[in-house]
Parts: sequence; structure tokens; C-alpha cells
Amino acid sequence: MTIFIVIHTPSCQNLFFKIWTKIEAEERQNMKLATIKPNDLALVINDTLIPLGEALDREGILPKGSTMLDLIANYDSIKGNLETLATKGTRTKLDSKLLKPPVEQPSKIWAAAGNYKRGSEGMGDARGRGTGSKSSPEELLENIFLKPPSAIAGPEDNILIPQKADSIFPELELCVVSIGKKSRHLTKDQAFNAIFGYTIMLDVTARGYGLSKNLSGTRNVRKGFETFAPIGPWITTKDELPNPHNLWMKLWINDELKQSAKTDAMINDIATQISFLSEVTTLYPGDLITTGNPDSPEFQEKLKPDDILKAEIEGIGAMRLGVARET
Repeated sequence: MTIFIVIHTPSCQNLFFKIWTKIEAEERQNMKLATIKPNDLALVINDTLIPLGEALDREGILPKGSTMLDLIANYDSIKGNLETLATKGTRTKLDSKLLKPPVEQPSKIWAAAGNYKRGSEGMGDARGRGTGSKSSPEELLENIFLKPPSAIAGPEDNILIPQKADSIFPELELCVVSIGKKSRHLTKDQAFNAIFGYTIMLDVTARGYGLSKNLSGTRNVRKGFETFAPIGPWITTKDELPNPHNLWMKLWINDELKQSAKTDAMINDIATQISFLSEVTTLYPGDLITTGNPDSPEFQEKLKPDDILKAEIEGIGAMRLGVARET
């Protein structure tokens, strides 16, 4: 069916312009960057995939087999090519089983602890449930810890319950992806210049693991097992989320809503975390900074084999994960 639009008056022209601008904006806001199986990059637009590897290689932009880290490092110079591919590239139906972790081998994963105000027993007021941290904001920054990149898993993967661990809990978090150039000694005003985009992370923890009663001291071990850093489903670039501090985060386990909060309840905001961490270490392209979980432990759900999780953050998307015992 062909539709003809005839514009007779300036008011009609203005209306058409507004409608067309809205359509373009919606299309632009729905463009994400993904890593797909077996070894490719892709644009995700609404419910479609546009594989990028062959096209970028053919145009001499990025060699075939390039990773998301390569794309991030070269993004400023290839952004226009991606926008062209978004309109002219070959689309296929989005299949979540094709998705891999959007960033598979970052140099590091920083993770915030106790970074939400909390204080509510319900999920409606968006602050997070349970008792908030008694530490000062400055102390909370010093409590940020490292998770090993080997803990990364992707959409549709299983979170594996380790053979010698139990009491496994998922913590839903907004995860920042660092920009395509090395960053060091950033002020808070400069911090957002170091952001490439955002994704979802579950900071999984083996809360009952080991003999030590020093939970802070064993945090890296308890949160460092294989598959304990599932991320995805893709990256939403920074320009698509102008206010990352106003996003709903929701986690379902077996179709039952278990976590719900907004990112505006962070104690140390994203700029503060990035500025602090850039004083500690150089931030490299694709480094991950996951910004904290809203609910205190007593409101989190212990995982068991065959559980199905759905993690969703407004403006980014949703991913599903399974749970299984490690063999």
C-alpha cells in the first residue's frame, strides 16, 4: 500500500515536520550495539538485528572479527558509518539466543557497594528496601571493589551455582561502559565525557561461601565466580540516555517481581564514582563500572537450579538468564 501526503498550508507543513521528527527520534533512540554469535557485532533496532562485521570490513572501517572494544575505541570515527548501516543494512529478526555479552573482555569491572539510600519495605517508592549503609558517601567510594572479567556471562546464559558454594543471590545494577579513550584524573564535570554507554549487570554473590566472617574482606571471592557478572542485552550509547539517574530497574524471578527501584536513589552518583575511580586507575575503553544495587540482602531472592530471571532497565532493554549447578 502506498500513502501520499499532500501538504497545502504552513500549519500542515509544521505538523508533518513534527510527526516526521518524532518518527526519526523514535528510530534513533531504539538503536543499540550488540555482540552476537558466533563472532560479530550488530546494531539492534527495535526487534531487528543488523550484523556489522562484513560491512565494516568491506568498507575498510574495522577488520572482520573486531570486538566491541575495537568498536568503542574507534566509535567517533565510525559513528556516521553506523548511522548509514542503520538505514541501509540488511535486517534480520532479533533472536535473543544470538546475543553474547556486549563486552566480553574488559580490562576490569568496578562494582559499587551499598550505594542506594534504601529505607523502604515496599518497592513502590523506588529508593530500595531495607536498611541503608551507615558509611559516609566518601567511605562508600572506598568500598568499591573489583570483579574479575572472567565472571562475565551473557543473555540467555546460566548463572552457575558453584560446587562448593550456596546461597547465591542476584543484585540488579545499572552498568556504565567506558568511552573509547584512556581516562585519568577526571573531575566530576569531566566524568560524563568518559562514558560510552550503559548496559545491565547482575552483581551475583555467593553470600554463604567460605569460613571467613569478614564479608567485606571476602567480597572479591564471593562475587568473583564464573558467570557472576552477567551483562547485556546490549549497550545503549550515552546520547540515547541523557539522564541515567531517572531509570526504573526491575528484576523478575520465575515471573515474580523481586526488585524494583529507580537510579535516582544512588548515594554517589555516576559522575562521582567515575571521578573517584579515575584517581585510582586509568579507565580503558570498555571498562565496566556497575553502580550499586537498591535492595539490602534480606530483600533479595536466593537462586536455585532452573530459576528463570528477567532483568530490565528503562531505556536499555531486558535480558533473561537461567540458573544451573556447576558440573
